[in-house]
Amino acid sequence: MDKPNFGVVELFEGGQHRQHTAMMVMAMLGFYFEPSRHDRDRYVRVHPRHIRPDKLHHFEKLRPDATLPLPYDYRSATHPAWQFWRQLGRTGISAVATYKDQDPDGSIMKSLGHNSKLLSDLDIVKINSVYGVKCFL
Repeated sequence: MDKPNFGVVELFEGGQHRQHTAMMVMAMLGFYFEPSRHDRDRYVRVHPRHIRPDKLHHFEKLRPDATLPLPYDYRSATHPAWQFWRQLGRTGISAVATYKDQDPDGSIMKSLGHNSKLLSDLDIVKINSVYGVKCFL
């Protein structure tokens, strides 16, 4: 019997499956979700009443020293889509929203959690800063 290869992660076809897998891989590597940053309120509004109670812990703010000193990353694999983890059966409401003055046409909000590259440039900087640049060679 062959041994399983635990070093391979298969990303299924379909945007949400692939993006969710990338989010979980980043979490397994020890990176927190972007909306849990201490400074997140400058970039997004979190609606706790719209979030499933069992997922609220993903939105608890971290201490400033728990994150790397990098800009807020809307494109990060660790940024859930606006409707991710919302209350079941609730449509049209958002768990996370951008501010109108920073995102007048809503394009940033619509793109949350949908990165065609899966990992943003800053995600790669985070990985390289913790695990070394040879991760992507």
